[in-house]
This record gives sequence, structure tokens and C-alpha cells, in this order.
Amino acid sequence: MSETPHRPDWTPLRLPAADHSFFRAGGPELVTTDPTTGETVAVLATSTPADVEELVGRARHAFRTARWRNDGAIRARVLFRYAEALRANVERLAVLLTREQGKTIGEARSEVLSSAEMVEFYAGMARTLYGRSIALGDHAHGVVLREPIGVVGIITPWNWPLVLLVRALAPALAAGNACVVKPASLTPAVTVEALAPLAADPDLPDGILGCAVGSGGVTGDALVGHPDVHMIAFTGETGTGVGVMKRAADDLRKVSLELGGKSPNIVFADARMDKAVEGALNAVFTTTGQICTAGSRLLVEESVREEFVGRLAERTRALRLGDPLDPSTQIGPVVSRGQQREVNGYIELGRKEGRILAEAALPGGLPEGAFVAPTLVGGLARDSRLVQEEIFGPVLTVQGFADEDEAITLAEDTEFGLAAGIWTTDLDRAWRVGRAVSAGTVWINTYHHFYGEAEVGGFKRSGLGRQQGVEGIAEFTETKHLNFDSSPTLW
Repeated sequence: MSETPHRPDWTPLRLPAADHSFFRAGGPELVTTDPTTGETVAVLATSTPADVEELVGRARHAFRTARWRNDGAIRARVLFRYAEALRANVERLAVLLTREQGKTIGEARSEVLSSAEMVEFYAGMARTLYGRSIALGDHAHGVVLREPIGVVGIITPWNWPLVLLVRALAPALAAGNACVVKPASLTPAVTVEALAPLAADPDLPDGILGCAVGSGGVTGDALVGHPDVHMIAFTGETGTGVGVMKRAADDLRKVSLELGGKSPNIVFADARMDKAVEGALNAVFTTTGQICTAGSRLLVEESVREEFVGRLAERTRALRLGDPLDPSTQIGPVVSRGQQREVNGYIELGRKEGRILAEAALPGGLPEGAFVAPTLVGGLARDSRLVQEEIFGPVLTVQGFADEDEAITLAEDTEFGLAAGIWTTDLDRAWRVGRAVSAGTVWINTYHHFYGEAEVGGFKRSGLGRQQGVEGIAEFTETKHLNFDSSPTLW
């Protein structure tokens, strides 16, 4: 593709760089490509099972011998400096993220800055991981401690490769653990580049941070199956997460899983229509629909359904698809040609089983781009694959409901439970429906607002454990009770 003002010429990265001692890679090369142009973004050596063995061994040794696990002040300083390093490199990382993943440059900048905020939140918690004391009688006293688990394997997805990395890495390090990261094979370069300033910090002990790049079947399997990896934090597809859990179960190792979603976005007749329309767009088309919390099932009260869907269809048709490095672009490509084929397959199924209510126009001049038209689909049965399966693309199904009870019934008609949205001016109703819906996060009159202070996670087949907030750091600890008793032992 010829150079344009928004897309200057690009020289592919070759990784690992000479100073990337945290990245062990003696395997064959992996090439990542730009989903907008098909051009090469980076060439990386991959990590063999022997490389994973070395990284885990170094992490285990560092965890056992370094001051890291017992010095919250050092951990806080390292993480605060890392947050500043992310901010200082926001433009470089954002451009690399857009080229490798395809999200718009505005979304990419926001992801880097949100990652810095997440790291900063857990940097503050590194010195406040308090236990508690218990009075157990005249002669006894108990102390309950939070201790780091040990070596944590972190496996990240390609849709939000930085935020979903630091959401596990920052609390794991803040708690005193050692970490080995395995990024998704579609977005390894931006992950390695984001980790580099952290790995270079002079106060981070050698071995506390490692990175292994490669396929899930080889590199990921070696990490998950290693008996000295005491915990696996996995974010990704539900089927893969179940496999991770089964593998860890052989040694009773801990897992944290954030998996798939098929989230309902419920619009009641008393909702503020303009705000709800924009909220519905944001809920499903952010990151071209490639987000596990996507509000991909729109439920609209029948009395306003025609009006609401009409407004939403008009806004959908007006969405600007194009080069994600162009600031005026609203929707970029999906991450790969394979993802494009999969999502378009669902859209074709929607044409057969239901009816297309609206489609955005595909961009011209980008023939190599993995673009998918944002699409609204109605007229589907409740058991349709489009209604029940996670599509991970810009496809929104539309269903109507007669009353609050039916809205809850439809919302609950899924195996997933990651998120939900509710649009109403009746706060009593918002409370009732919010409590009735099985979801780890319920947004009311908004959608996709995340905060480091607030926990997220899944019900049902959307996962185990919680990320973010206070519970997010507790996930990476073990609870220990020390009991002091000066009374004679009873026998």
C-alpha cells in the first residue's frame, strides 16, 4: 500500500530485540500482518517448550530468592514507573496496536492510557495488601496473611492485548508473584514492546517477568502444563478456557478465567431514546464488535421497538468504515481474514434465518482489508445460532419483549453471563432487572464504562474469578493463618 498522510511507510519489527532478555525464543518465526493492508507488521521468533521451561525455571528461582515477594515498596515503585513509561510511549504503542490488531487509532490510544491507569491502581495496592489479626482468647492470637501464589502464567487475547494484559499482570506483580506472559499469536509484537520498559526497570529482579511467544497448541500448552506454574490467568474463548481448567486440574492448580459472552442490552419504553441508541451502537460496535462484553443481543420493548430500531438502523448505515489510522474512521477491520470469513458466515446465516435490518457500507480503496459491515439482524428464533453464539464481530441481533418479566426471560436465555445493559428512567426497575440478570457487570443507562476500582468477571460459562478492584489482587494470593498460642497443649 502506498504511503498516505495517515499511514506512513512501515519497517517491520524484528523481535526479540538484543535487549529483550525477558523474551526467550529459539523456535521458528511468526509473522504478524496488518488487517487493513495485509502488510507485514512484525517478525518474531517463537518460544519452544524448552524456552518455556527456562522462563518458568527463572521465574521460580526469582520468586524464591529475590526480595520482590516481601517488599511492597519496591513493587509499588516499579509499577508506578511502568505506568509512566506506558504514558510516555502512548503514540508508538497505539500505532503498533492499530497496525497489528486493526482497532481505530483513537481506541488504541485509549487502550494504552487505560492500561497505564490500571497499572497505577495496582501500584498503589502493592503497599496495602493488608491481612488481619484475630483475638482468640487469653493465650492465643491469630494473624491472617495474604501471600503471593508463586509463578503465574498469563495468557492474553488479541482483542484488547494491553488492557487485558495489565489487568492480570499488574495485580499479580503487586501481590509479589513472578509472571510468564504468553500473548495471542495475532498481537505478540505490541505485547512484547509494551512489556519491554517494565522488564528493563533496574529494581525488577531478573526472572520475575518472562514472555513466551507462539501458538496456543505448542507454547501455551507448555506453559499451562508446567507443574511449577502455580496459577494460570486466562482470557479468551470459552472452549479454550475449559481446556485450560481441565489441564490445571491434574495438579489442583488455581485458574482465573474470563471467557466468552453474549450480553443482553435491554431498552425499556421509558428510556431516553437518543442516549440509548448511541449506547446500543457503542455496546456492540466498539473494537468492531470484538469484545467479550459486547451488547450483541438488543432487547427492545415492543411499544417503542419500531421507532428505536429505525433510529438505530439509520445510525448504523452512517458509520464510517476505513483505515483505522485515519482519525475520522469509526470502524476498522476485524483482526484477520479468518475472522472476517467467520463473521460473514454468521451474517449470511442471518439472511437465511431472519432479515437484515441495516448494514453499513464497506470502504473503498482497501481491497486487502478484513472489513465486515456492521449489521443489524431481526426476525430470528430464540434458538438461532446468531442469538445464542458469541460471534465476536459487528453483528447485533434484535428481539422484542412485551413486559419486564419477558425481558428478564430473554436476557437469561443464554449460557453466558459476562455483562448486561439496562436503559430506563425507572430506577426501581433498573434495580429489579439488574439483580435478576445473571451477569458479572450490569450497566444502567450506559455501556462499556470500566473502572480499575470495580471488579469484573463472569457468571455461568463466562468464567471463574474476578478481575480488577480489590478482588482482582486477591485472586493472585493465598490466605495463610499464623496461630500463636502460649497455653499448654491439650492432649
